[in-house]
Amino acid sequence: MWIRQTVVCASIIVLAVMLQLTLLSRLGLPGATPDLVVVCVVALALAYGPVTGAVVGFAAGLVLGFTPPAGGVIGIQALIFLVIGFLTGAVIDPRDRTVPILAGMVGLSTGAAALAYVLTLAAFGGNRVIWEEVPALVLTSSLYGLILAPIVVPTVAWLVRRLTPEVAV
Repeated sequence: MWIRQTVVCASIIVLAVMLQLTLLSRLGLPGATPDLVVVCVVALALAYGPVTGAVVGFAAGLVLGFTPPAGGVIGIQALIFLVIGFLTGAVIDPRDRTVPILAGMVGLSTGAAALAYVLTLAAFGGNRVIWEEVPALVLTSSLYGLILAPIVVPTVAWLVRRLTPEVAV
């Protein structure tokens, strides 16, 4: 049971990291790069619950941190994604999962991830932060999360129900 769950989560995260780094980062969209990894962490947290969401978030952050071009302190994204995965799985009741609530949660999570990353870099003495660009990056990150949510969240939920029906929330 947990082996299938692990394989499903790992496959989704690896695919999301590959798509984000090879396709989405090269689109040349204004503002932030669409954060497909955070959207997948949120979708998996909604499907499996807060503990799995936290574990998947931590693993996804480590994978993203070690994947070239790795810049900054390794582990920051892992901690941010861990908190996002846990809170997403814990905050939303399975009975209250309407499309606007799910889309709002994904948009909030992607914007919060971008803001938390910038604030953490600044706290660790990162001099690469351009504060004038931060509001636009957080806004575009949230907007791209809202755009990706109707595609990714139902697809991940369908895969989870199909491949691991005994553990899906």
